[in-house]
Amino acid sequence: MSASRTFRTSPGSYAALCGVLSVPPVIWGWVALSRGRLEFPALLLSLALPAIGATWLGYFRLRIDDSGIQYRALFGRSFNVAFSEIAFLKSRVISYGRGFSYEWMLHLHDGRQLRLNLKPFPREVYGLLCQRISCDS
Repeated sequence: MSASRTFRTSPGSYAALCGVLSVPPVIWGWVALSRGRLEFPALLLSLALPAIGATWLGYFRLRIDDSGIQYRALFGRSFNVAFSEIAFLKSRVISYGRGFSYEWMLHLHDGRQLRLNLKPFPREVYGLLCQRISCDS
């Protein structure tokens, strides 16, 4: 890999999360039209949900270059790590109820583990990471 690549949240992630979070404003809008009166605080609060979701997704960044990985997430999980520090990337399935989710952990040579949320990024990110480091599924 000669050039650095910066990844941001994929459009599909925005569509999925913001689409689901847009259901309450649609319901409140329909209620307001059917009743003939506007519940402004409820409508404003429900409009804030997709805006907050879009802000959260917009903060994700993953930069892969020749030296390593730079990762940024909204709630403090931001780090820079050199490829020479990474032992392997491991994913595991987390089951809950009827569904499941993946969790990705960067295992470093010094024993630390750094959690990556790869779900918002395009699918090609996992393949690019596996080209650079050992992936253990």
